[in-house]
Amino acid sequence: MENDMRMFICEHQVVQSLSRELLRNMHFSSGEEVEVLYSFSNIEKKCMYSVIKSPDRLSIEAFMSDLRIPCDSIMEVEVFIEGKGDIEDWKQAA
Repeated sequence: MENDMRMFICEHQVVQSLSRELLRNMHFSSGEEVEVLYSFSNIEKKCMYSVIKSPDRLSIEAFMSDLRIPCDSIMEVEVFIEGKGDIEDWKQAA
């Protein structure tokens, strides 16, 4: 299945229930079909972007729907080089 996984960036413009708890839940809910790699958010403005590995867009749409997280756009992307910087890993911190 890993070879079939593609990378997507999802835009979430208005997430009324956006909180650190919702973000943690989204990351911990990752499974075989959908793996949430990163999320970037502004909790005060109720918006976020997420970087997700998935075999297709429909799997992401179903995943977000199950979590009741609106998704305004899903764009397939390719990663040519990874950036630098520290990112808090909530899975290890819990």
